[in-house]
Amino acid sequence: MNESESKVLEAAALLYNAIPGYLAGVESKQHMGHLLIDLIDALDDIEYTRSGTPIYDIIGGNAPGRRKKAILHIEREYGLTERESHILRYLANERNPTYIANALGISPSTAKAHKYSIFKKLGVHTSDELRTMLEQYETHPEKTQEAE
Repeated sequence: MNESESKVLEAAALLYNAIPGYLAGVESKQHMGHLLIDLIDALDDIEYTRSGTPIYDIIGGNAPGRRKKAILHIEREYGLTERESHILRYLANERNPTYIANALGISPSTAKAHKYSIFKKLGVHTSDELRTMLEQYETHPEKTQEAE
């Protein structure tokens, strides 16, 4: 079993174990959403590696196939950490640090720090520049690779 498959099993186990607490009203909807997103992201990485098609295309997620491919390429190319990669997915969907903090159960200042760390690694300064970068990877991934 490889690392990606282990991440899927771990995420599935965490979600499975949280379900009784959610049904009993102990686990929050926000926490369950976070666990579900982690599981979908882990499954998405495996499916994209296997077929080249993001699982988001199958389930109708908010990251279209080309966007997901661009995000995954940028994550790998720029050496983002696992947490930065997760936050990049939110930023790519135009979520602000307050939203990200609430979704991930972290402080807004931590979300902002991750955002600026990502921006620094990518060499962008604004959300508009990030959006432009993602659009370039979406429309011309072969040119972005050649330019480097």
